[in-house]
Amino acid sequence: MAVNPGRNGRIEFSIAILSSKGEMEMTIKEQLTPEQWKVLFNGPNAASTYIATASGGGFEVFSEVFSASKFMQESMVKTGGSGYGEIVDEILTSMKGLTLNDARGMVIKYQATDPASIRIELKQLITEAATIAAPFPGAEGYKKWILEMVNKVAETRTGGILGFGGTSIVDEKEKAALDELKLILGQ
Repeated sequence: MAVNPGRNGRIEFSIAILSSKGEMEMTIKEQLTPEQWKVLFNGPNAASTYIATASGGGFEVFSEVFSASKFMQESMVKTGGSGYGEIVDEILTSMKGLTLNDARGMVIKYQATDPASIRIELKQLITEAATIAAPFPGAEGYKKWILEMVNKVAETRTGGILGFGGTSIVDEKEKAALDELKLILGQ
């Protein structure tokens, strides 16, 4: 891993992979087009949003998406990598070095305006992310990471007043959405 002074005074981390002969290999990001990297990077968020919008609305969706962010943050602070493999480690490393402008550039804009159509686009993005990840080392870890994250999202306490007194119930719509994601991710 190399540490470089980044833009706007931020420190950037990069992962250099050495082959068995000690030669430098390209990172996963370097092997992808910018659009492919953007899809791979956004796959976990799309999956979390897909689950969060399966049955809830308003505050519940916000609470559930917040759970996904917390899961990602917990993955970032693990010593020695995320434990999910190279793809996830590279995504998390990339997140750490993002400026606000960089983050804005990584946002995928959906064409749909109604919730049902947005969910279709989310599902397409998740499918595309899994396809992009497939040939790389760590693809199974990437899928496992997404599924563990969306399970946390589904288990988020919802209901109650301002989030207090809620319950953690995975309803039928969320179970169906989880099953769909398992099929998409081949798990």
